[in-house]
Amino acid sequence: MYVTTEEMSDMLTTGDIYNYLDEIMPFSKAEKWDNSGLLAGSADSPVTKVLTCLDITNAVVSEAAEKSAELIISHHPIIFDPIKSVRSDTPLYRLIRNGMTAICCHTNADIADCGTNGAAYELLRDILGLGERAVLEELFPDGTGLGWICSCEKQSAKALAEKLGAAFRTHVRYTDCGNVIEKIAFCSGSGGSMLEMMTDRSTALVTGDVKHNIFADAENRGLSVFDCTHYSTEILFAEKLSRLLSEKFPYLKVIVSEKGTDYIRFADYSG
Repeated sequence: MYVTTEEMSDMLTTGDIYNYLDEIMPFSKAEKWDNSGLLAGSADSPVTKVLTCLDITNAVVSEAAEKSAELIISHHPIIFDPIKSVRSDTPLYRLIRNGMTAICCHTNADIADCGTNGAAYELLRDILGLGERAVLEELFPDGTGLGWICSCEKQSAKALAEKLGAAFRTHVRYTDCGNVIEKIAFCSGSGGSMLEMMTDRSTALVTGDVKHNIFADAENRGLSVFDCTHYSTEILFAEKLSRLLSEKFPYLKVIVSEKGTDYIRFADYSG
């Protein structure tokens, strides 16, 4: 029997997409404290259009509604801590009221080779002259884990900061102890705690959300740390996920959110 593209699209469900995501970035590998998975709606809900994003905000839900997307797939969970109320001004309420489903791929995507850290490696590989990568922190017997580490072209901390800023399109905060950088250790999001793993002064830790005490520790130990912001090191996932879904389901319409922009602003000091 011949099935049209429209009919194939009608046959696709949230559960079908969830199962595919579970294959390439298993939800079973999410950290115990995490809340990844199908967090709103039904697995049986039909899907013809998907919107991918970093955060499910009110603006993103409105965008999905305007573009008739039945499913939103985000990196950060729309439900994280226990919920005691669902107010009408929250993204969760608006998502449910619009009859949408939500799948969130958080730490399982951080760990997967095709996830957040893999997307960053693809972006930086040619820009920094990266070599073959190894897992930075192994978490599972099969060798998978968080982040990656590999060689890079020799350069100063200042030169590296400028390249990272251009690649991630963001402000970069960093320490410069005069070291020549020969290796990159990368963890998307908020990986400042991984400084404890750094022993080689020629290895730079590149991540986001670096706290002041981490910078102070790095300075005292003569290590290079680069904060490229949480948003900029992970927003790549929305585009990466869009490509993966489009390749797997060519009859599915996949949209990268235009409203899921960085809502943190920077003011330049000129005094």
